[in-house]
Amino acid sequence: MTDTVLFTIEDGIATIAMNRPERRNSFNFEMADGLLDALERSEMDPSVRVVVLTGTGDHFGVGRDNSGTDPAPYPPGDHLSGRTGLMRYTRLITQMHDMNTPVIAEVRGGCAGANMSFALSADLRYVSTTTVMRTAFVDVAFGGDLGGPWQLSRMLGPAKAAELMLLSPKIRGAEIVEWGLANEVLPPEQLSARVREVAAHIASKSPRGLAAARRNLKAAATLSLGDYLSLEAEQFATCLASPDAEEARLAFVEKRAPKFVS
Repeated sequence: MTDTVLFTIEDGIATIAMNRPERRNSFNFEMADGLLDALERSEMDPSVRVVVLTGTGDHFGVGRDNSGTDPAPYPPGDHLSGRTGLMRYTRLITQMHDMNTPVIAEVRGGCAGANMSFALSADLRYVSTTTVMRTAFVDVAFGGDLGGPWQLSRMLGPAKAAELMLLSPKIRGAEIVEWGLANEVLPPEQLSARVREVAAHIASKSPRGLAAARRNLKAAATLSLGDYLSLEAEQFATCLASPDAEEARLAFVEKRAPKFVS
């Protein structure tokens, strides 16, 4: 873990905070290493039921850090270094996609480029009225990174994804929810409390049930109905065989909140 990423665990909630407020949490290789380490630690810790991604200061993150890099992170003309460097950090996205633990992005202020792609990989996104999202890739002569175009195409469809990628408009506050890129918009002073409320609600659920629901949702976006139903049945059987299912049944009969320990 590096100082560019802060990591804490409390009451089943792992908080991963990008910590370069002096650079508006712009994305660099050191931050990427810290984020990957934090995500892996969250997934391996059985006490963690949900992950919250956020940024310190006033911004979630404004994209790749294009200043103060000597040498340049992607040397001009060095195709192999550029490809190798990006492929190294696509592990961030595959880790978020494949992990069992649900992820919530708490997004305030600027959210652009690589940081926007990172936020789009979360399961839920909550933004503030001050949040400004922008793909920004074409503005700095890039076509996208960290799976941003892939996520946008599935979330919005090809036409709206193309609008965000090719025109790179700024979308603000309530517009982000209207576009379908966030679940809720809140005043800045209420954002963290709302995210914690949602995280605590998720953390009270069965870890096996959460993992199964997450896998079903991911599979539903790409599989045929027949292939999906087979995977769904496998997830159902796994849940049915777990102690969580019996605890949930008993809690229902006894009219109490379930206590999941797995």
